[in-house]
Amino acid sequence: MLDLMLDPWGEPVPQENWLHPIPFSRASWDSTRAADFWQAYSGRLRGYGIADTKTNARVKLYLHKAILQVSNDNIFPTADWEDKKGHKGRAYDVPAKGQASDPERSAEESRRRARAKVRDIALCNQFTHMFTWTLDPKLVDRYDPEQVYKKVRPFLSNMTQRKDFRYVVIPEYHTLKPGEEKPAIHFHGLCSLGSVRIERSMKRGKPRYDKHGRPVYNMTDWGFGWSTVVPLDEHYEKAVNYVTKYISKQEHKILGKYYLSSRCLRKAPDVIPIDDGVDYDSFVDDFKLDTGQQYETTVFRDVKVVSEDFDRGAFDETGQSREENGVR
Repeated sequence: MLDLMLDPWGEPVPQENWLHPIPFSRASWDSTRAADFWQAYSGRLRGYGIADTKTNARVKLYLHKAILQVSNDNIFPTADWEDKKGHKGRAYDVPAKGQASDPERSAEESRRRARAKVRDIALCNQFTHMFTWTLDPKLVDRYDPEQVYKKVRPFLSNMTQRKDFRYVVIPEYHTLKPGEEKPAIHFHGLCSLGSVRIERSMKRGKPRYDKHGRPVYNMTDWGFGWSTVVPLDEHYEKAVNYVTKYISKQEHKILGKYYLSSRCLRKAPDVIPIDDGVDYDSFVDDFKLDTGQQYETTVFRDVKVVSEDFDRGAFDETGQSREENGVR
């Protein structure tokens, strides 16, 4: 009788497959197709091997695309593992909180991770609207983060439970105005409204539109100040990038967190480690970097990751090309 273990999806898996996952043979980066990644993923046994093995390449699978990430060092674990304290493993050493030799660089790294997490959330979930909330000083002390949090957190919880409101929201300080000792707090976010009420925003008796020609609404259920709501269009990722940039503006965590998000959201994509890795130097393409087809991120000191997008929607759930199946 086989010894079975439950995989992360709650399905029984032979222990041998858990400890020694199905290998994903390396292909040169320029000949690897999204179908290859999808085929490896569909077995659901990839990436759950021995915890101390690492690779320099992985694929992150989102709703509508796949991202191939290649590092100049072996930083990606080939197993979904946790340490004794229940923390996810990281393949490079990071100083404990408050012990960084370069606090400014450490803070920027923290913001980078927060931006990446918000981006993951936005790409793993299909939000429908972008919104901005301001705070009325008659209703809440908008200069006091603690008081703001006490108002906003219950509101978000209530809207999530009662009206199926799903969100990721980022606090930001206004530009300091004359006479102010410190700036006021406001919010930017992405959401799926559920049954939250909105109505057309009017200016001089006429419906408002933003500079991109999209209709502007007010969120009537937001009771603590002014609001604007704009439907998201085909430029979804531009909206995601617009919202995440507000994390970069925070010198510290305004509400003790860089962002707030619904618990019911999917928070991270499926990840496929590529066991044998991808040659970093042959993968990096200066032309693609210059034209935005690839993008580089410094994740820690001299550790860099270069990413490139693939169209996940070009392949069906069997890993075959849609064209091969006669779907156009």
